[in-house]
This record gives sequence, C-alpha cells and structure tokens, in this order.
Amino acid sequence: MTHSDPDLQETMDEGPDDKPVPPFSGIIYGDIIYWGTILATLVVIAGSIMTFVAKSSYIDPTYLLSSIWEGKSVEAIWKGAVGAQPDGHWYLSQLSNGAGLTVAGIALGVFSVIPGIIGSAVYLFKEKQFLYGSLAVIAAIITIYAVVV
Repeated sequence: MTHSDPDLQETMDEGPDDKPVPPFSGIIYGDIIYWGTILATLVVIAGSIMTFVAKSSYIDPTYLLSSIWEGKSVEAIWKGAVGAQPDGHWYLSQLSNGAGLTVAGIALGVFSVIPGIIGSAVYLFKEKQFLYGSLAVIAAIITIYAVVV
C-alpha cells in the first residue's frame, strides 16, 4: 500500500516489532503494582474462602449479604453485625478470621501503589527528571496520608 505523504508511508511500513518503548520509571511502577495486586488478590481470595468456610466470623456472611441486597446503609449493616462501625484499621486485630484477612488484602492492594510510586520517583530523579520525580513524591505522600489516616 502506498501513500502520497512519504512520512505517513514510512509509518505504514513499520512492522509489528516496532513498538514504542515505555519509560523505565513506568516499568518499575507497573511491575510493583502488578505483583502487589496479584499478592493482594490471593490474600482476598483466602480471606473470602475463610469467611464462608469458618464456623464463626467477625461478620456473619449471611447477614452481610442479605443486608446488602436489602439496601441497608453501611452504618446499619455495621450496627447490626458488630454493634457499631469500627474505626480505622480494625482488620489488623482480626487477621485470624476471613473478614479481617479479606479487608487486609484489599488494603495491601491499595498500599502497593506507594512502593510503586516511590520506586518510580527514585528512577525519575536518577534520570534528572526533577519535576516528575517531585510530583511522584508528592503523590506518594498524599497516598501514605490517605492510607494511614
């Protein structure tokens, strides 16, 4: 196939192996997020299985699912399940049961963003891309604050 514009013809002649190369900082971020998400998924699956197999759980799964389908509010569900909505990182004291492990897996998935951003920022600073490195550090600080508080 030919084209009257030689520059466009040149791009049309490129083969399937001519792919753009992603920046290395993006590869660092992507790999950390990828493996963090895989690990978090395995923890969530283990917690979900524990929730439905164990005889007792922090939150009764039957009550939880029926309350969700009934359209109850989050506050009403927590009040009916454990008496009151827990504050902060309640799941850390409940890692031995399914509900705590499931929420810990979700938190791990969210937390995996932080090392990804920091790893990317380190490489950006090495490449003397100070603006993007600084923005990555700011994003990491905001994310850490959101996870901790």
